[in-house]
Amino acid sequence: MKPPTAAQKRHMARVAEMPCLVCGGQSTVHHVTAKIEGGRIHRRHDRVVPLCPRHHQIQHGPRESVEALSHRGFWLTYGIDLLAEAERLADATR
Repeated sequence: MKPPTAAQKRHMARVAEMPCLVCGGQSTVHHVTAKIEGGRIHRRHDRVVPLCPRHHQIQHGPRESVEALSHRGFWLTYGIDLLAEAERLADATR
């Protein structure tokens, strides 16, 4: 994957300052790499969402994180389509 452009860095910094989509906690940037219908998509620096460590990484929340649940499982658990949210945030930045 190529390094992010200046515009992508600004977008990721903006998203990182947003609260976690699930709990409102302090977030990190999650690159969305799958669809809720299944199937992988290419990782892109403009396709990101804010998630706290517990909802992002398996070592912080094994039953709650997108890494543990998959993107479909995350949608079924929390009702959040991460790809749709990433596209909405990218549109807002443009």
